Amino acid sequence: MMRVFMAILCSLLAVCSVSARDSRQKGTDGQAAIYRLPLFERAVRCTKYFEGWHSEKHHPYVGWGHQVQPGERYSARTMTKRQADALLRKDLRKFCAMFRKFGRDSILLSES
Repeated sequence: MMRVFMAILCSLLAVCSVSARDSRQKGTDGQAAIYRLPLFERAVRCTKYFEGWHSEKHHPYVGWGHQVQPGERYSARTMTKRQADALLRKDLRKFCAMFRKFGRDSILLSES
């Protein structure tokens, strides 16, 4: 289920990139402001938007889509937005590092 979601997210990122390029060329601003952000920050914001906040009923997921692994002591009940943001960024960095050999595409692959 998560893999399907992430594949859809990757597709959306690709489509949004083309859409943003077209918007910038036409001079429209509106929602295109996100495309002026660095690629990593865009991935963070898109993940937060599409993943949504996970509460206790979404166990074993906490924050913005982190799957609690054996030995981790994260709780949706006590997790703050700041902690979840830091955890999301940590997860994305870890997955980007796994796909580093693919260069710029590592960010896209980290979302799957």
